[in-house]
Amino acid sequence: MTSEARRARVLYDNLDTSFVNLWGLLRYLSQRSFVGRIHVELDDYAADVFLKGSDTPLVHEIDRAAGTDVIEESALHRLVLRVRESPGKITVYEGADEAAVPRGAAADTAPDETSVATPESVASSAGKDADESATETTFVREPPQTATADANETTRLAGELIVAMERAATSLGVDFPAIFQQSRIALGDDYPFLDPLSGSLRYENSAVTISGEEVPDGFVPGVSEALRRVVDQLATGERARRTRERIALELARVARKNPEAMATSGFKEQLDRIAGTKVL
Repeated sequence: MTSEARRARVLYDNLDTSFVNLWGLLRYLSQRSFVGRIHVELDDYAADVFLKGSDTPLVHEIDRAAGTDVIEESALHRLVLRVRESPGKITVYEGADEAAVPRGAAADTAPDETSVATPESVASSAGKDADESATETTFVREPPQTATADANETTRLAGELIVAMERAATSLGVDFPAIFQQSRIALGDDYPFLDPLSGSLRYENSAVTISGEEVPDGFVPGVSEALRRVVDQLATGERARRTRERIALELARVARKNPEAMATSGFKEQLDRIAGTKVL
């Protein structure tokens, strides 16, 4: 790519980390389903954040002082903390080619139990004094191979309800993933685990997975509110009532298949609110 072509793709050039909040910039770009790359240059340290519009960002991190070169999602947490404490520059490049991880880049060298950045952990670390050691930073661990039955049942049920919503949206010819993504982003401040950037909750292949050993606080109301907002966007115009009834039917099918789990998880009380009409 020529230098002129690369310059034409620069969205923001040489933003000073003393004035720019990197986490806020990431949230801003994520809300707009941005596709591209954020390059951060500090003393003896550089990182590229690859944004593809919906996935949790992948980070290529080069620590020249430590002699490390890794690509991993968990590097986002270290990057945000590093930028907060060190002067440097941020440049944002736009385009699908910029979002692609270069061939030959370093493979993920993270240990088996990796740390995942969440808004809570970043905010917690941001409130510490600069002279506190990095070992005091709070990390959220990936789940072990087995989780509690209640957690598994709740996340499984959440996945089924989201699938039901996706079926209804698809029947209406609506792009469910895009609407659900925007709903999650909008609720990220109230329910940090919903923020796609956090990596705390993933919805893939009709299933929900969460990081951590337990279901996050506010999981059921948070997921329910995200789905309610999706319904509000789907149920508009002359077909609003019929749309809500169709969604209520899909949710009812899930509830009838899982009566005990619906009651114990707390999702049963949320169904009417999600659909905006009577479900059961």
